[in-house]
Amino acid sequence: MQALNTLYTDPNNQAKASANAWLQNFQQTSEAWQTANSLLLASELPIEPRLFAAQTFRSKITFDLEQVPSEQRISLRDTLLTALSAYASGPRVIQTQLSLALSGLALQLDESEWPTVVPGMIERFGSSPEAVPVLLEFLTVLPEEVITNHRIPIDNDFYNARCHFLLSAAASEVLKLLSMYVQASGLTSQIQNGIFQCLRSWLKSGEVSAGQMAETPLFDLSFDALASDELFDVATDVVCDLINETQEVEENMQVIQRVLARLHPLRQELSSAGDDEDKVRGLCRIFVQAGEAYHRIIVRHQNELFPIVEAIAECTAYHDLDIVQITFRFWYLLSGALSYARDQSGSAEIARFYPLYERLLEVIIRHLRFPDDPDALTGQERDDFRSFRHFMGDTLKDCCHVLGSRQCLSRSLGIIQATISQSTPQTLKWQDVEAPLFSMRAMGAEADPRDDEILPQIMNIIPTLPDHPKLKYAGLLVISRYTEWIDNHPEQIPAQLSYISAGLGEAEKDVAAAAAQAMNFLCQDCYRHLVTYLPQLYEFFRSVNDKLGPDDLVSISEAIAYVIAGMQPNEAPQALMQFAQPLLESLSQILALENPGKDQLRRAADRMEQLEKMLAVVGPEVARSLPQACSKTCDEAYSVVDRVLASHGHHYFISERACGLLRRGLQLFGQLAASTLVPLLERLASCFEQTGNPGYVWIVGKCFDAFGRDSSMATGAALRGAFERINAKVTQLMENTMPAEMGDVLDDYINTCLTVLHSAPSILLLSPQFAQVFRAALAALTLLKTETVSTALDFVLGVVGHDALMMPVTGSQPGTPLAAANAQGSDGTPSMDDMTSFAAAIRHVVGQQGFQLASVLLNGLVTQFSPDVVPVVNTTLKVISSGFAQEMAAWVPGIVEQLPTSYVPEKDKEAFLKRYLRAIGGVKSLEEITQCLRGLFAASRQARERSRANREGGPAGLLDR
Repeated sequence: MQALNTLYTDPNNQAKASANAWLQNFQQTSEAWQTANSLLLASELPIEPRLFAAQTFRSKITFDLEQVPSEQRISLRDTLLTALSAYASGPRVIQTQLSLALSGLALQLDESEWPTVVPGMIERFGSSPEAVPVLLEFLTVLPEEVITNHRIPIDNDFYNARCHFLLSAAASEVLKLLSMYVQASGLTSQIQNGIFQCLRSWLKSGEVSAGQMAETPLFDLSFDALASDELFDVATDVVCDLINETQEVEENMQVIQRVLARLHPLRQELSSAGDDEDKVRGLCRIFVQAGEAYHRIIVRHQNELFPIVEAIAECTAYHDLDIVQITFRFWYLLSGALSYARDQSGSAEIARFYPLYERLLEVIIRHLRFPDDPDALTGQERDDFRSFRHFMGDTLKDCCHVLGSRQCLSRSLGIIQATISQSTPQTLKWQDVEAPLFSMRAMGAEADPRDDEILPQIMNIIPTLPDHPKLKYAGLLVISRYTEWIDNHPEQIPAQLSYISAGLGEAEKDVAAAAAQAMNFLCQDCYRHLVTYLPQLYEFFRSVNDKLGPDDLVSISEAIAYVIAGMQPNEAPQALMQFAQPLLESLSQILALENPGKDQLRRAADRMEQLEKMLAVVGPEVARSLPQACSKTCDEAYSVVDRVLASHGHHYFISERACGLLRRGLQLFGQLAASTLVPLLERLASCFEQTGNPGYVWIVGKCFDAFGRDSSMATGAALRGAFERINAKVTQLMENTMPAEMGDVLDDYINTCLTVLHSAPSILLLSPQFAQVFRAALAALTLLKTETVSTALDFVLGVVGHDALMMPVTGSQPGTPLAAANAQGSDGTPSMDDMTSFAAAIRHVVGQQGFQLASVLLNGLVTQFSPDVVPVVNTTLKVISSGFAQEMAAWVPGIVEQLPTSYVPEKDKEAFLKRYLRAIGGVKSLEEITQCLRGLFAASRQARERSRANREGGPAGLLDR
């Protein structure tokens, strides 16, 4: 009572949180059963403690029923039934919790313990008018709880048997009861609402079929209730659920005919609803549900179903876009059905639908229009509308599937032509032109690239549109969608290139961004025609570098790179160098400044990003054909980047861009960069020592990936030296920084260590700092970022499962040899002496840090690790248990004892430990270790489910709902 009082009345949030945690822990105890019973029956108490008691019963029946001896479970059932009777007049929130508790109990008891659940509840509560709401509440939650509460621990066979007993076998009796109630005299709207909610629950569960419902008065009364303002919402839900249950149309044709007979009069209701948006929304949901359920037979039964389609079209034309969007999926489904019918039987059979889709096209274009007053929408509303226009664009594609893209594009073009011809520059509103322009963009994916009728007209009209930034923006994005068509019509390139170039010079940022996108797509799709335009592109490229924003410059650089990548292999390197030269010159100019400001350094980072993007596109194509002479070019280009790092590498954004560029440079030049590698690694190690920026660690990993298997002494020494310096810096950082505060560094560092382990294992395993490296991996395992944890697990498994551990153990080493698993091939296989040294190093480190490793893995398994990494965790623990059985037998009991009981109850700890020690002692195979680890994870998952259930419906949140 004190804790509940604190939870609901204390203004101190910390006190509330402590009270809530205490109450949740109390709920898990055996004593909670009796305490909950006492509180529940104390009618003089406020609602809060009694609600807590009801919720406690539900929670404990879900998670802790094994605490109740089997002979006492009938008594528990009777206690809850008595309590439910006592709360027949409310409050409803307690009725709901008790009904959920009884439903969960009914699922777990067998027929000998509770032989007549639904009939017994009807007999007990069904005859008294005061108790009918309680009965309806129980019958409503029963299907939901039985079908959706997956937290209840029962096996599948028992579940299936109880599900049949509780639901399928009782469905007809429930229908009979609801039919009787709904026809009773003196019904309140509250009872009627409860009847329909209960009916919905059984319909949605699939236990009551549409055919069964159609044989009762509930069928017609559900449609009749649509005329009642008080029952309209719940009646709408019931009718939609009923229609949904008739989706198997061949089996339900008789019911469908009755449904359609009741839907046709609703057309008039829809037309007369006017501005009553709630009513229009409800009727729209019903018509759309019917359209979606019956879309496959609409063509076959046009006379009966075409009025439904017309009603949905009326909803699509409504002014409220929230209602309009309800119809979109139907138009998609119908377009597929109509396309199929046309392929099978020709156009004549679906001709009736063509005018409908023509009107739909015009309606959607009208909805696409921005309001006349730009300030009519708030910033958020404007963003939402822009986003929603793309959903409407999908419906335009559905129109193309039915009418053909040529006809749809022709209609959009006609709207633009008519608007312009009927307006003067003073009266023309840009919104009237922009909407059909947007529709052309939306339908671009459906257009035929070989069309020579409509698309030339569209391309010719865009440069002639009124001089307005919104129309230029839309026109440029239309060009972006039709660059594949331009590729088939290269004579269009000069005009479109000119229009795009003009757009890049616009002061309006959106227009320049659209032009950059259009240039990008033009170069991607038309690169083979644009090679001859490279001189003009080069002049243009030099002129825009100081005018456009960073994103637009990157887009332009990427665009030009597509053209270069399409050139002949012997010509591409020279072109690449030509376009890279202005960027390198710009970098040099910034470096020449005595004290460049933040803006100049940002520009330097932008130039490096442009180069990075160009190399990313061109690199794979050009790299294969670079002549040896390009080694000098590599040195010259690197010298510029090296000066950037030497002067400004302490800036995080400079380091990120430079490292990205270096990665692409390594990919481009490959072995031609070997002579650059030694000074590069020296610079990277130096920069990391000075700054701690993670990009430097990341790019060293890329150097190992590219050159780690190189046998030259100079390369090996440079790699080893850089790695040792990085190790020392990370060790220093970890002495002064919590792992969570250096997550990015640890992420890149462990990735690099994993690369070194695979490409140059001696540099890692024989390093004097190997123990510190392993300790860093354990720190990475404590982070909450799944990608970092996954990499760290791969690294740890690569170490503790290394092939070297198959070597015999010397007397001074811990562990036992691993069984042969993945033998390496002859190429690149370390010598026997190396393998012996590797094994000794690994066993020494695991002997020192194995307890901490096992602790981190087991704690992560039951607390924070994502299910995605659990298989690797299990494998790692199994490998350690194999190679260090005696040590693990000594370590694990202490670790398990310290696992938080909120994640693993004591009984589950004991069960795991007993089973694990038996398995590791050789009584059973190592596969048994995997099984008991899975059991431990399952127990923790159930505890976490309980915590989640407490958060969602625990003492702190339940009353608010």
